[in-house]
Amino acid sequence: RAQRLHRSRTGLPVAALTGAALVLGSDVLLRALVPADVAVAVPTGVVTSLVGGAFLIALATKVKDTAGAPPVDRLRIRSRTVFLVTTGALVVVVAGVVVASVLLGDSKLLLGDVVNWAQGRAGRTVSFVLDTRVPRVVASLLAGAALALSGTLVQAVTRNPLAEPGILGVSHSAALGAVLFVTTVPLAGSWGVAGAAFAGAALGSVLVFGLAARGGFQQNRLVLVGFGVATASAALISLLVVLTDPFNAAKALTWLSGSTYGRTLPDALPLAVVLTAGLVVAFLRRAELDLVSLDEDTPRLLGLDLGRGRLGFLALSVLLSATAVAAAGTIGFVGLVAPHAARALVGRRH
Repeated sequence: RAQRLHRSRTGLPVAALTGAALVLGSDVLLRALVPADVAVAVPTGVVTSLVGGAFLIALATKVKDTAGAPPVDRLRIRSRTVFLVTTGALVVVVAGVVVASVLLGDSKLLLGDVVNWAQGRAGRTVSFVLDTRVPRVVASLLAGAALALSGTLVQAVTRNPLAEPGILGVSHSAALGAVLFVTTVPLAGSWGVAGAAFAGAALGSVLVFGLAARGGFQQNRLVLVGFGVATASAALISLLVVLTDPFNAAKALTWLSGSTYGRTLPDALPLAVVLTAGLVVAFLRRAELDLVSLDEDTPRLLGLDLGRGRLGFLALSVLLSATAVAAAGTIGFVGLVAPHAARALVGRRH
Protein backbone atom coordinates (compact mmCIF):
# COMPACT_ATOMS: atom_id res chain seq x y z
CA ARG A 1 0.00 0.00 0.00
CA ALA A 2 2.84 2.37 0.82
CA GLN A 3 4.32 1.78 -2.61
CA ARG A 4 1.03 2.73 -4.25
CA LEU A 5 1.04 6.03 -2.39
CA HIS A 6 4.30 6.95 -4.12
CA ARG A 7 2.78 6.59 -7.60
CA SER A 8 1.43 10.13 -7.55
CA ARG A 9 4.83 11.44 -6.53
CA THR A 10 6.33 9.98 -9.69
CA GLY A 11 3.27 10.33 -11.91
CA LEU A 12 2.76 14.07 -11.45
CA PRO A 13 6.16 15.20 -12.76
CA VAL A 14 6.01 12.66 -15.58
CA ALA A 15 2.57 13.93 -16.60
CA ALA A 16 3.79 17.53 -16.54
CA LEU A 17 6.85 16.69 -18.63
CA THR A 18 4.74 14.68 -21.08
CA GLY A 19 2.33 17.57 -21.55
CA ALA A 20 5.15 20.05 -22.07
CA ALA A 21 6.81 17.75 -24.60
CA LEU A 22 3.52 17.25 -26.44
CA VAL A 23 2.80 20.97 -26.84
CA LEU A 24 6.38 21.90 -27.69
CA GLY A 25 6.78 18.95 -30.04
CA SER A 26 3.53 19.81 -31.80
CA ASP A 27 4.72 23.36 -32.37
CA VAL A 28 8.04 22.14 -33.77
CA LEU A 29 6.34 19.51 -35.92
CA LEU A 30 3.98 22.11 -37.34
CA ARG A 31 6.83 24.42 -38.32
CA ALA A 32 8.74 21.53 -39.84
CA LEU A 33 5.90 20.20 -42.02
CA VAL A 34 4.26 23.36 -43.36
CA PRO A 35 5.57 26.69 -44.67
CA ALA A 36 6.24 29.41 -42.13
CA ASP A 37 3.41 31.68 -43.30
CA VAL A 38 0.90 28.84 -42.93
CA ALA A 39 2.34 27.62 -39.63
CA VAL A 40 1.75 31.04 -38.08
CA ALA A 41 -1.97 30.85 -38.89
CA VAL A 42 -2.51 27.27 -37.68
CA PRO A 43 -3.13 26.97 -33.92
CA THR A 44 -0.85 24.61 -32.03
CA GLY A 45 -3.95 23.11 -30.45
CA VAL A 46 -4.91 21.64 -33.82
CA VAL A 47 -1.78 19.48 -33.87
CA THR A 48 -2.04 18.51 -30.20
CA SER A 49 -5.67 17.49 -30.73
CA LEU A 50 -4.76 15.33 -33.71
CA VAL A 51 -1.97 13.65 -31.76
CA GLY A 52 -4.19 13.27 -28.69
CA GLY A 53 -7.01 11.78 -30.74
CA ALA A 54 -4.68 9.22 -32.28
CA PHE A 55 -3.30 8.40 -28.82
CA LEU A 56 -6.79 7.86 -27.38
CA ILE A 57 -7.74 5.55 -30.24
CA ALA A 58 -4.54 3.54 -29.76
CA LEU A 59 -5.14 3.41 -26.01
CA ALA A 60 -8.72 2.24 -26.51
CA THR A 61 -7.60 -0.87 -28.38
CA LYS A 62 -5.79 -2.06 -25.24
CA VAL A 63 -8.06 -0.87 -22.47
CA LYS A 64 -10.10 -3.38 -20.47
CA ASP A 65 -13.76 -2.83 -19.73
CA THR A 66 -14.11 -1.88 -16.07
CA ALA A 67 -17.59 -0.40 -16.08
CA GLY A 68 -19.38 -1.46 -12.96
CA ALA A 69 -22.85 -2.97 -13.02
CA PRO A 70 -25.62 -0.59 -11.99
CA PRO A 71 -28.02 -1.46 -9.19
CA VAL A 72 -30.65 -4.07 -9.95
CA ASP A 73 -33.47 -1.63 -9.18
CA ARG A 74 -32.34 0.66 -11.96
CA LEU A 75 -35.45 -0.02 -14.02
CA ARG A 76 -37.77 1.04 -11.25
CA ILE A 77 -40.54 3.21 -12.73
CA ARG A 78 -43.12 5.59 -11.41
CA SER A 79 -46.84 4.85 -11.38
CA ARG A 80 -48.82 4.69 -14.60
CA THR A 81 -50.82 7.73 -13.50
CA VAL A 82 -47.65 9.80 -13.11
CA PHE A 83 -46.49 8.66 -16.55
CA LEU A 84 -49.77 9.58 -18.26
CA VAL A 85 -50.09 12.94 -16.50
CA THR A 86 -46.48 13.86 -17.24
CA THR A 87 -46.75 12.83 -20.87
CA GLY A 88 -49.98 14.77 -21.32
CA ALA A 89 -48.48 17.88 -19.72
CA LEU A 90 -45.42 17.68 -21.95
CA VAL A 91 -47.59 17.32 -25.05
CA VAL A 92 -49.47 20.48 -24.06
CA VAL A 93 -46.20 22.34 -23.41
CA VAL A 94 -44.70 21.28 -26.75
CA ALA A 95 -47.89 22.24 -28.58
CA GLY A 96 -47.84 25.64 -26.90
CA VAL A 97 -44.20 26.20 -27.81
CA VAL A 98 -44.91 25.23 -31.43
CA VAL A 99 -47.84 27.66 -31.65
CA ALA A 100 -45.78 30.44 -30.09
CA SER A 101 -42.89 29.74 -32.47
CA VAL A 102 -45.18 30.01 -35.48
CA LEU A 103 -47.01 33.15 -34.34
CA LEU A 104 -44.26 35.18 -32.65
CA GLY A 105 -41.22 36.83 -34.18
CA ASP A 106 -40.38 40.00 -36.07
CA SER A 107 -43.87 39.81 -37.53
CA LYS A 108 -46.56 38.74 -35.06
CA LEU A 109 -49.37 36.70 -36.57
CA LEU A 110 -52.75 35.31 -35.53
CA LEU A 111 -54.09 31.78 -35.73
CA GLY A 112 -56.42 32.96 -38.48
CA ASP A 113 -53.39 33.93 -40.56
CA VAL A 114 -52.04 30.41 -40.19
CA VAL A 115 -55.38 28.92 -41.23
CA ASN A 116 -55.53 31.15 -44.30
CA TRP A 117 -51.93 30.25 -45.16
CA ALA A 118 -52.68 26.54 -44.90
CA GLN A 119 -55.64 27.02 -47.25
CA GLY A 120 -53.61 29.10 -49.70
CA ARG A 121 -55.63 32.28 -49.08
CA ALA A 122 -53.06 34.34 -47.14
CA GLY A 123 -51.60 37.63 -48.32
CA ARG A 124 -48.11 38.01 -49.70
CA THR A 125 -46.56 39.22 -46.44
CA VAL A 126 -48.12 36.49 -44.31
CA SER A 127 -47.19 33.85 -46.87
CA PHE A 128 -43.58 35.01 -46.93
CA VAL A 129 -43.32 34.96 -43.13
CA LEU A 130 -44.89 31.52 -42.72
CA ASP A 131 -43.05 30.02 -45.70
CA THR A 132 -39.80 30.75 -43.87
CA ARG A 133 -40.95 30.29 -40.27
CA VAL A 134 -42.87 27.01 -40.41
CA PRO A 135 -40.00 24.94 -41.90
CA ARG A 136 -37.67 26.25 -39.18
CA VAL A 137 -40.13 25.24 -36.48
CA VAL A 138 -40.61 21.78 -38.01
CA ALA A 139 -36.85 21.24 -38.43
CA SER A 140 -36.16 22.34 -34.84
CA LEU A 141 -38.89 20.09 -33.45
CA LEU A 142 -37.72 17.03 -35.37
CA ALA A 143 -34.02 17.64 -34.73
CA GLY A 144 -34.58 17.98 -31.00
CA ALA A 145 -36.60 14.77 -30.84
CA ALA A 146 -34.03 12.87 -32.92
CA LEU A 147 -31.10 14.04 -30.78
CA ALA A 148 -33.00 13.18 -27.59
CA LEU A 149 -33.79 9.66 -28.81
CA SER A 150 -30.21 9.22 -29.98
CA GLY A 151 -28.88 10.31 -26.59
CA THR A 152 -31.23 7.92 -24.81
CA LEU A 153 -29.94 5.00 -26.86
CA VAL A 154 -26.29 5.95 -26.32
CA GLN A 155 -26.67 6.32 -22.56
CA ALA A 156 -28.50 3.01 -22.30
CA VAL A 157 -25.96 1.07 -24.37
CA THR A 158 -22.85 2.59 -22.78
CA ARG A 159 -24.43 2.73 -19.31
CA ASN A 160 -22.76 6.11 -19.00
CA PRO A 161 -24.93 9.00 -17.74
CA LEU A 162 -22.58 11.52 -19.37
CA ALA A 163 -22.77 9.94 -22.81
CA GLU A 164 -24.37 11.71 -25.76
CA PRO A 165 -24.30 11.38 -29.57
CA GLY A 166 -21.18 13.52 -29.72
CA ILE A 167 -19.27 10.99 -27.63
CA LEU A 168 -19.41 8.58 -30.58
CA GLY A 169 -17.71 11.14 -32.79
CA VAL A 170 -20.78 11.36 -35.02
CA SER A 171 -21.54 15.05 -34.57
CA HIS A 172 -17.95 16.14 -35.13
CA SER A 173 -17.54 13.83 -38.12
CA ALA A 174 -20.70 15.24 -39.66
CA ALA A 175 -19.49 18.77 -38.99
CA LEU A 176 -16.15 17.94 -40.61
CA GLY A 177 -17.89 16.70 -43.75
CA ALA A 178 -20.06 19.80 -43.93
CA VAL A 179 -17.21 22.24 -43.33
CA LEU A 180 -15.03 20.48 -45.89
CA PHE A 181 -17.83 20.79 -48.44
CA VAL A 182 -18.50 24.46 -47.62
CA THR A 183 -14.84 25.44 -47.84
CA THR A 184 -14.04 23.56 -51.05
CA VAL A 185 -17.20 23.70 -53.18
CA PRO A 186 -18.24 27.08 -54.61
CA LEU A 187 -21.86 28.08 -53.98
CA ALA A 188 -22.54 25.04 -51.78
CA GLY A 189 -26.28 24.42 -51.48
CA SER A 190 -28.18 23.21 -48.43
CA TRP A 191 -28.75 19.72 -49.85
CA GLY A 192 -25.06 19.40 -50.71
CA VAL A 193 -24.01 20.47 -47.22
CA ALA A 194 -26.52 18.08 -45.65
CA GLY A 195 -25.28 15.23 -47.84
CA ALA A 196 -21.66 15.98 -46.96
CA ALA A 197 -22.54 16.07 -43.26
CA PHE A 198 -24.30 12.72 -43.49
CA ALA A 199 -21.36 11.23 -45.40
CA GLY A 200 -18.95 12.51 -42.75
CA ALA A 201 -21.06 11.00 -39.99
CA ALA A 202 -21.20 7.68 -41.84
CA LEU A 203 -17.42 7.54 -42.29
CA GLY A 204 -16.84 8.54 -38.67
CA SER A 205 -19.23 5.90 -37.37
CA VAL A 206 -17.63 3.21 -39.54
CA LEU A 207 -14.24 4.15 -38.08
CA VAL A 208 -15.53 4.15 -34.50
CA PHE A 209 -17.45 0.87 -34.84
CA GLY A 210 -14.58 -0.80 -36.65
CA LEU A 211 -12.09 0.06 -33.92
CA ALA A 212 -14.50 -0.67 -31.06
CA ALA A 213 -15.87 -3.94 -32.46
CA ARG A 214 -13.20 -6.11 -30.86
CA GLY A 215 -14.53 -7.29 -27.53
CA GLY A 216 -18.20 -6.71 -28.27
CA PHE A 217 -18.35 -2.89 -28.16
CA GLN A 218 -17.27 -2.57 -24.55
CA GLN A 219 -18.23 0.73 -22.96
CA ASN A 220 -14.78 2.09 -22.11
CA ARG A 221 -13.32 1.21 -25.50
CA LEU A 222 -16.29 2.68 -27.36
CA VAL A 223 -16.14 5.94 -25.42
CA LEU A 224 -12.38 6.34 -25.85
CA VAL A 225 -12.48 5.63 -29.58
CA GLY A 226 -15.44 7.96 -30.08
CA PHE A 227 -13.78 10.72 -28.09
CA GLY A 228 -10.57 10.27 -30.07
CA VAL A 229 -12.40 10.55 -33.40
CA ALA A 230 -14.34 13.58 -32.14
CA THR A 231 -11.14 15.30 -31.00
CA ALA A 232 -9.37 14.68 -34.30
CA SER A 233 -12.41 15.84 -36.28
CA ALA A 234 -12.66 19.04 -34.22
CA ALA A 235 -8.99 19.73 -34.87
CA LEU A 236 -9.43 19.31 -38.62
CA ILE A 237 -12.48 21.59 -38.53
CA SER A 238 -10.43 24.30 -36.83
CA LEU A 239 -7.71 23.87 -39.43
CA LEU A 240 -10.17 24.23 -42.32
CA VAL A 241 -11.80 27.32 -40.79
CA VAL A 242 -8.43 28.97 -40.18
CA LEU A 243 -7.06 28.30 -43.66
CA THR A 244 -10.14 29.11 -45.74
CA ASP A 245 -11.19 32.57 -46.91
CA PRO A 246 -13.29 34.77 -44.57
CA PHE A 247 -16.50 34.30 -46.59
CA ASN A 248 -16.42 30.50 -46.37
CA ALA A 249 -15.25 30.68 -42.75
CA ALA A 250 -18.33 32.71 -41.84
CA LYS A 251 -20.61 30.18 -43.55
CA ALA A 252 -18.86 27.29 -41.82
CA LEU A 253 -19.08 28.92 -38.39
CA THR A 254 -22.77 29.66 -38.91
CA TRP A 255 -23.43 26.02 -39.73
CA LEU A 256 -21.29 24.79 -36.83
CA SER A 257 -23.23 26.90 -34.34
CA GLY A 258 -26.40 25.00 -35.23
CA SER A 259 -29.02 26.89 -37.18
CA THR A 260 -32.31 26.13 -38.91
CA TYR A 261 -32.17 29.36 -40.90
CA GLY A 262 -33.14 28.91 -44.54
CA ARG A 263 -34.52 25.40 -44.05
CA THR A 264 -37.44 24.23 -46.17
CA LEU A 265 -39.98 21.48 -45.61
CA PRO A 266 -38.18 19.17 -48.10
CA ASP A 267 -35.02 19.63 -45.98
CA ALA A 268 -36.89 18.29 -42.94
CA LEU A 269 -38.48 15.34 -44.76
CA PRO A 270 -35.54 12.90 -44.38
CA LEU A 271 -35.37 13.75 -40.68
CA ALA A 272 -39.09 13.04 -40.27
CA VAL A 273 -38.74 9.66 -41.98
CA VAL A 274 -35.68 8.63 -39.93
CA LEU A 275 -37.24 9.80 -36.65
CA THR A 276 -40.45 7.89 -37.32
CA ALA A 277 -38.53 4.72 -38.16
CA GLY A 278 -36.30 5.19 -35.12
CA LEU A 279 -39.24 5.57 -32.77
CA VAL A 280 -40.88 2.43 -34.16
CA VAL A 281 -37.70 0.34 -33.86
CA ALA A 282 -36.90 1.64 -30.38
CA PHE A 283 -40.45 0.95 -29.20
CA LEU A 284 -40.47 -2.60 -30.57
CA ARG A 285 -37.09 -3.36 -28.98
CA ARG A 286 -37.63 -1.50 -25.71
CA ALA A 287 -37.38 -4.68 -23.60
CA GLU A 288 -34.04 -5.56 -25.20
CA LEU A 289 -32.84 -2.01 -24.54
CA ASP A 290 -33.77 -2.38 -20.87
CA LEU A 291 -31.68 -5.56 -20.65
CA VAL A 292 -28.69 -4.02 -22.42
CA SER A 293 -28.77 -1.09 -20.01
CA LEU A 294 -28.65 -3.36 -16.94
CA ASP A 295 -25.27 -5.12 -16.94
CA GLU A 296 -23.07 -7.50 -18.90
CA ASP A 297 -24.39 -10.78 -17.51
CA THR A 298 -28.20 -10.53 -17.46
CA PRO A 299 -28.65 -10.21 -21.25
CA ARG A 300 -26.35 -13.18 -21.90
CA LEU A 301 -28.16 -15.33 -19.32
CA LEU A 302 -31.40 -14.62 -21.18
CA GLY A 303 -29.89 -15.59 -24.53
CA LEU A 304 -29.35 -12.10 -25.93
CA ASP A 305 -26.40 -11.47 -28.24
CA LEU A 306 -25.02 -8.46 -26.39
CA GLY A 307 -22.56 -7.39 -29.09
CA ARG A 308 -25.15 -7.50 -31.85
CA GLY A 309 -27.72 -5.72 -29.69
CA ARG A 310 -25.32 -2.91 -28.89
CA LEU A 311 -24.35 -2.54 -32.53
CA GLY A 312 -27.99 -2.29 -33.60
CA PHE A 313 -28.86 0.40 -31.06
CA LEU A 314 -25.67 2.33 -31.76
CA ALA A 315 -26.29 2.22 -35.51
CA LEU A 316 -29.79 3.60 -34.94
CA SER A 317 -28.37 6.31 -32.69
CA VAL A 318 -25.82 7.27 -35.35
CA LEU A 319 -28.51 7.44 -38.03
CA LEU A 320 -30.70 9.69 -35.87
CA SER A 321 -27.94 12.08 -34.84
CA ALA A 322 -26.38 12.21 -38.31
CA THR A 323 -29.71 13.11 -39.90
CA ALA A 324 -30.39 15.73 -37.21
CA VAL A 325 -26.96 17.31 -37.66
CA ALA A 326 -27.37 17.29 -41.43
CA ALA A 327 -30.70 19.10 -41.09
CA ALA A 328 -29.94 21.59 -38.32
CA GLY A 329 -26.19 21.72 -37.80
CA THR A 330 -24.33 20.80 -34.62
CA ILE A 331 -26.60 21.31 -31.61
CA GLY A 332 -25.08 20.37 -28.29
CA PHE A 333 -26.40 19.12 -24.94
CA VAL A 334 -29.86 18.07 -26.18
CA GLY A 335 -28.82 14.43 -26.41
CA LEU A 336 -27.24 14.68 -22.95
CA VAL A 337 -29.94 16.52 -21.01
CA ALA A 338 -33.15 15.10 -22.50
CA PRO A 339 -32.63 11.47 -21.31
CA HIS A 340 -31.87 12.69 -17.77
CA ALA A 341 -35.02 14.81 -17.76
CA ALA A 342 -37.10 11.87 -18.97
CA ARG A 343 -35.73 9.55 -16.28
CA ALA A 344 -36.34 12.16 -13.59
CA LEU A 345 -39.95 12.63 -14.72
CA VAL A 346 -41.18 9.12 -15.52
CA GLY A 347 -38.50 6.67 -14.39
CA ARG A 348 -35.78 4.59 -16.03
CA ARG A 349 -37.75 1.99 -17.92
CA HIS A 350 -37.56 2.58 -21.64
